[in-house]
Amino acid sequence: MSNLRQRKLKDDTSASHINVRSRSHKQPRRLKKVFIFLIVLALCVTYFLGMLAGQTQWFDGLAKSLGYESVYHHAIIIDAGSSGSRVLAYKFRVPFTVFGQANLDLVDEYFEQSKPGLSSFADDPEKGAQTIVNLIKKAEFMTPAEKRRGTPLLVRATAGLRLLPRDRAHALVAAVARAIAQLGYDVSPNSVEIMDGADEGIFIWYTVNLLHSLINGETMAALDLGGASTQITYQLSEADTALFPAADQYVVPAGGENITLYTHSYLNLGLLAARYGVFKLEAADNNNNNNNTNEFTSVCVDPIVQREPWTYANKQYFISGAPRPEGMKRDAVYARCHAVVRRYVLATLDWQPKEAPRGAVAAMSYFYDVAADAGLIDVMRGGQTSVAQYRSSALRACSASNVEQPWACADLVYAVALLQDAYKMRDHEPVSLFKKVNGHEVSWALGLAYTNVMNRIAAAAAAATA
Repeated sequence: MSNLRQRKLKDDTSASHINVRSRSHKQPRRLKKVFIFLIVLALCVTYFLGMLAGQTQWFDGLAKSLGYESVYHHAIIIDAGSSGSRVLAYKFRVPFTVFGQANLDLVDEYFEQSKPGLSSFADDPEKGAQTIVNLIKKAEFMTPAEKRRGTPLLVRATAGLRLLPRDRAHALVAAVARAIAQLGYDVSPNSVEIMDGADEGIFIWYTVNLLHSLINGETMAALDLGGASTQITYQLSEADTALFPAADQYVVPAGGENITLYTHSYLNLGLLAARYGVFKLEAADNNNNNNNTNEFTSVCVDPIVQREPWTYANKQYFISGAPRPEGMKRDAVYARCHAVVRRYVLATLDWQPKEAPRGAVAAMSYFYDVAADAGLIDVMRGGQTSVAQYRSSALRACSASNVEQPWACADLVYAVALLQDAYKMRDHEPVSLFKKVNGHEVSWALGLAYTNVMNRIAAAAAAATA
């Protein structure tokens, strides 16, 4: 797992208790006062040490007011996704600490994106590399010139490149590596990589829990739905570990201790890949196994839609809605679509958990976009939804002649199938949908930047004491 290391557990220092044995009523009053004073003193010291060890904002604010000079760190991350590339530039501050290792405070962030994704330039790697350079230059203002040599610049390609032939994917990686080496940042041999799906899941989990200040407490499960793949990640108790494949378990640092995460990445179960997969499955059902065809007919598309153009993986397709019997009720329309979508999902899964994710559930990316387009959440603020609400919206969308959103039925039904049939979530279990938290983008890039900078700080401290 990239850039993750185990940290030592935080010392658990507890104050000793003073047991006062009962004495006769003739005990001197002065001695009683001494015992009371010692007890109060011990309680105050315990409270004060606990406050320091907890690194409260109050104590950090006091340190700043007394002249503490903050130390800042920067990081530049490129998310080269299947549907587009994004630059996220971060500025972190090291809060004042007395005991143990401090976490980082996120001070500032810059986000910009461009389309199409890097994988779209498989035939012209140099042009693809230039799109990455253009994004990095837009974020230059975030890092002072004198600090760029010490600022990590990391490019991580996701499922879009994982789906390309190996030689073409590596050509893109090599072109990007050559291009960014000229920009003056801290670029190492592994600065440009095709990201493992497990890392994608772990880093989005870090991001969600960092932005909600939950790293040291009861953490949230993270469900990320991209264009080509989807990830599910959550914390396991010691008793849970026997229920999950060892290959999907990772010990990671969280606050002052190590915890075990379960994470699994499903290739070809991203929203766009699944939409294409469902259309292909229906074509096979209709005895159309021609891999070169660009014409699909789907029961998940309204019959009013005919030869609607849709581009996937740089190829244009034409999608038409399948005929429906006159007067077909909306429950039947939904059921017909759900049957084929569920069949695709179950055939594509390489592992199924037996139970729903542990704890509160946060979902991002296309989970958010599909819900926002359906009016389930506020498009700017997000909100909560559930499998039942996705299904209700799907019932409406599948029976509506909405030519402006021709894929609404397919996408909403897919959200239901993925959450319920793959992830085993119950109908009314709440799902919190986030695009931003406190003004910060919810992206795995923050988790990667955070762990990379923390590792650098720890390495520098170890070198200084060696």
